[in-house]
Amino acid sequence: MRRRQLLAGISLTALPFPSRAQSALAPIPAPPTPNPQAPFAGDFVAPNFSRYVIASWGDAVLPSAPPFDPSNLTEDQAATQFPYDAVLTGLITPPQAQDGLPGLVAVFANPFPLPRMIFPPGEQPAGIIGKLQGATVLNLQYQNNRWNLAAGGYQSRRIAEGTLCQLTGPAAAAIGATVQGLLNPQAACATPWSTALFAETAGAAELNLLAGTGYGFADPQNAAKYGWIAELNPLDPGAFPIKRTALGRFPRAGLAATLTPDGRPLIFMSQSDPAGMIFRFIAATNATDGTALDSGQLAVAQIQDNQITWQNLGTDAATLVGAIGAAISAGGSPFDSPAGLAIGPNGTLYLACRGNPARDPVDTNALNPRAGDDNGHILVFTAPNNDLTAPTFTGTIAIAAGNPATAQFTQYTPGSATWFRKPTTLNLDSQNQLWIGTDQNGDVTATADGLFIMQTAGPTPYLVDTAYLAPIGAAIGATAFTANTAITVIRHPGATPDATMANPATRWPTLQPDMPPQTTVIALVAR
Repeated sequence: MRRRQLLAGISLTALPFPSRAQSALAPIPAPPTPNPQAPFAGDFVAPNFSRYVIASWGDAVLPSAPPFDPSNLTEDQAATQFPYDAVLTGLITPPQAQDGLPGLVAVFANPFPLPRMIFPPGEQPAGIIGKLQGATVLNLQYQNNRWNLAAGGYQSRRIAEGTLCQLTGPAAAAIGATVQGLLNPQAACATPWSTALFAETAGAAELNLLAGTGYGFADPQNAAKYGWIAELNPLDPGAFPIKRTALGRFPRAGLAATLTPDGRPLIFMSQSDPAGMIFRFIAATNATDGTALDSGQLAVAQIQDNQITWQNLGTDAATLVGAIGAAISAGGSPFDSPAGLAIGPNGTLYLACRGNPARDPVDTNALNPRAGDDNGHILVFTAPNNDLTAPTFTGTIAIAAGNPATAQFTQYTPGSATWFRKPTTLNLDSQNQLWIGTDQNGDVTATADGLFIMQTAGPTPYLVDTAYLAPIGAAIGATAFTANTAITVIRHPGATPDATMANPATRWPTLQPDMPPQTTVIALVAR
């Protein structure tokens, strides 16, 4: 999936984008630019890729799963089938199976579904919704030159509102050591030590919805047990999620994990908020220690010109439970809806910002340069001596997103073949190309959401091309890579702002009148 392969197959017209040097300084005249792809009922695959489906909403995760009946959803279906919504957490290689076939364990976070897209108007059956969210583990096998869902896989399982979870770390003694339910994870990532991290986004709305289902959701004493990062060993089908309180309690939009040179976990997190902050956690012990995420230093980024300086937070229970307040008190700086994160080689950190229309002109800065912007941008941070534990990083804007014909100003490397809005997920492939997934919340007025590939090195850094465009109303749920294949999730197709179960904007992927639109795991294979 090299740039020259992409450029050989892209059919979209190259556009005369302004240079980085111009647009970083001041607004510039926008050249006339056609819309690269208006949303439509189907999807678009760049000619140098082949696309096929791996799994969709309603496919069996467990052998006991009943047939998919979207017009009559039951708790049994929700507990045993692939859920309505998903974000790809990562791909983990399991031990070699006895049949000798190559295998992967694919892990997904499942946010709360959109009731209007799966139930009649006004209905929100809490029991079904609770089981449609949480996490999913799937076994994949490589057969017939493609990755396929392995029926009845050893690790395949669902985790939902009734799953027993453990709490560990500094706050566990104060709030309790166990709780049932991994609730509404909006962000997730795989780790180099072969676990998966899920960032809960569970507040009063989620707990109130589930209050009548049991499991203690109505007990105010349990409220503080949600909203953490949970760690799971996907290779062990008997493992339960462990909520690691040392990483703080706040809603997150992005996670990325790596190791320090001496083997300690290092995790970057973005706060899910239009004026969200960026956090870093450096563990105190080696990742081989099963409790490595239970102690360490949590810090928040403070913007100073074009740099960020990490301000350490306390490690006591009160600070970790109230991490946002503590971060503000420590001088944490707001970014424009920070979302996806990716860690590159040589001390590089990438951050996607989705834009913040509420940012005032007097509050702009070198790393958030546009006031009232709803297009977003991508930042690249470099650490001195390639050391991501360093106290200060230097940042630069790689892309200021949006349509160059209408945005106040944009920034793309000349020769880029497309433009996009609201970058949300970031993932690096084996060639260190940055795959950017977008999510415009179903907006159909600008351009299709999709996957875009940005070069991070070579003679034209930050050059961007199109790999895939999603059907109308859909968004991208992160990407992971194996050999010549990119695996990604096409989330909630058809879910435009005014769409309903009876009137979705598309019925992709089947496009059949008797089938609903389905969140779908796809593979893009480089030709």
